[in-house]
Amino acid sequence: MIDKSKYLYWLNKDDPQIDGEVVWRELYSRIGCIFHTVQMVEYNIANIISIEEFEKEEKKIFSSDDIIRIKDKINIKFDKLTKLTFGNLVKEVKKSKYLKDIDIDLLKDIKQYRDYLAHRCFKEKLLENELDCLEDVDKFVDELNDYEQKAKQMNDCLVEIFKKYKIKTILMKY
Repeated sequence: MIDKSKYLYWLNKDDPQIDGEVVWRELYSRIGCIFHTVQMVEYNIANIISIEEFEKEEKKIFSSDDIIRIKDKINIKFDKLTKLTFGNLVKEVKKSKYLKDIDIDLLKDIKQYRDYLAHRCFKEKLLENELDCLEDVDKFVDELNDYEQKAKQMNDCLVEIFKKYKIKTILMKY
């Protein structure tokens, strides 16, 4: 059982400012959820490009040592990719065999808006009070919802690509 008081301590239905509190908390919560989804997009891109390392193998029959070596190459590639900025990761997507059919324009849009959220949104929209009233916040939440759907669409596409390529049939010698 969870302790709801840790999550709802601020919720006081008798507070005349409750609508504003709910709207602002939802706004910040939405931004956090969006960043999680975008991180999953980046993670899945890195996974997919990493497993392409297997394609570089020319052998037809593999030993146990070959499998360990290939796994190590995949892990090294994944570690390298996860250290890239989102922009540099998008450049890697353009070179990817497995990701050749994704909507690169959608991915660029996702990256661009993510950069806005990460680097400018808090200053421009939230600190400088561009959102003057709850209706402005409500409109911005609609914008965030639309963006979140794009990010989820991209992530769903990447998950399907990963499912397609994650399993390889090989011949092994013992």
